[in-house]
Amino acid sequence: MTWVGAIDHRVSSAIVFFLLLLLLSTPPKRRRFALKATLSLIGFCAASWTVRYVADVLFTNLQLRGLGHSAQMLILFLLFWLSYLSCYKVSRVESAYLSVLALTVFKIAWNGFKTGSSLFVVSGVPVLWGQYSPIGSLVSYVVYFTLCLICCSIYKKAVPDPALHSPPRLVAMLASIFVLFQMVLEYCGIVFTGSSQALFLYYFCALLYTILNFVALVMIALLDSFRHENRSMHDFISNKMRYYEMSHDGIVALQTKCHDLKHQIAAIRSEAGKARFHEYLDELEDSIDEYSTVIESGNRTVDIVLTEKNILCMSCGVKFSYMLDGSLFDFLTERELYSLFGNALDNALEGTAKVADASNRMISLKSNVRGDLVVLQIENTYEGQMNIVDGLPRTTKQESGHGFGLRSIQRIAEKHGGGMSVRTEDGIFKLSVFMRP
Repeated sequence: MTWVGAIDHRVSSAIVFFLLLLLLSTPPKRRRFALKATLSLIGFCAASWTVRYVADVLFTNLQLRGLGHSAQMLILFLLFWLSYLSCYKVSRVESAYLSVLALTVFKIAWNGFKTGSSLFVVSGVPVLWGQYSPIGSLVSYVVYFTLCLICCSIYKKAVPDPALHSPPRLVAMLASIFVLFQMVLEYCGIVFTGSSQALFLYYFCALLYTILNFVALVMIALLDSFRHENRSMHDFISNKMRYYEMSHDGIVALQTKCHDLKHQIAAIRSEAGKARFHEYLDELEDSIDEYSTVIESGNRTVDIVLTEKNILCMSCGVKFSYMLDGSLFDFLTERELYSLFGNALDNALEGTAKVADASNRMISLKSNVRGDLVVLQIENTYEGQMNIVDGLPRTTKQESGHGFGLRSIQRIAEKHGGGMSVRTEDGIFKLSVFMRP
């Protein structure tokens, strides 16, 4: 009884939050996961017990006690957010969303148990457990864990892509609203429930409210997933259109070269050409070698994109060099490969097109492995002033030479547990993309 009355009921919330930390996990774990998870559990329990002890024992005023219980929800929410960030490889946005979800699922379990308990009290039906009893504690944990498992299963089945791609400000605003309302509800549950009937009505209404919150959070994740999929498809189609436009330019360049070859062949057949036969043959061989290069990187889709861009670079007078192992990118889908390499090289070509001196037009492509990351680096020359704002380039001209398609690249990188960085140095624009296979 001493353990249940003094400790267990004050740390039960923390234990349920820790359970949700494990149940809601879908991303890869960070290093030393077991140690970090253990420290998270200790932090949850210590914070929960301290706040509840202060609110229940030291605060005699009912309003202050209500504020103490509200503070417990806020503190556990923030601890869950930090714990999820430290234990799993997720963004701050995704961790904030999952923290709100964890808070909502916790309150569904809590209100579900309390609704049933208060219903027995109101009905006058005798129960096998009493307040702060070992049996009551055991029954409460069974109900908590069962409802948490049900909610987590529903969420994982309903949301195919658990990653959140919404703007950070929007997620921060939604999280603030959800948490604030929950804190107000917690305060009301302490201050305005003097009778058993009022307590039952409160827990029943709170249960309905948290269930609606859960449905809303699932719908937000679904809408975000659909919007991201539509946006990715739009980027893919747009990239394909640009790809075919660039391919048309390459075909025109080939047609022009074939026209020149016809004149060269005619010159060879002439009397004057016979005297310079070997010189003309060397020119023909150079022309054929220039346009017959097929890039073989180890990935068929990457080869197609790079070969096409290589021909386009030659027709535009751009020096294109590459040191690439295409097999490193086998974990990407065909659509992602077209979008990643196509957008990166299209932006590089747009940047070099503004370089006045054709001899300074250069694009370099490299790939390597750094620890558990696959890194793709694209460098190209550019002219003009460029500023980096929020991780993306902004030029002083209206017709930006960079930026088009970079957000699509960033989304692909973040989807695979990585990111994207851009920087400029001595007239060189450097794009780095890192992902975890």
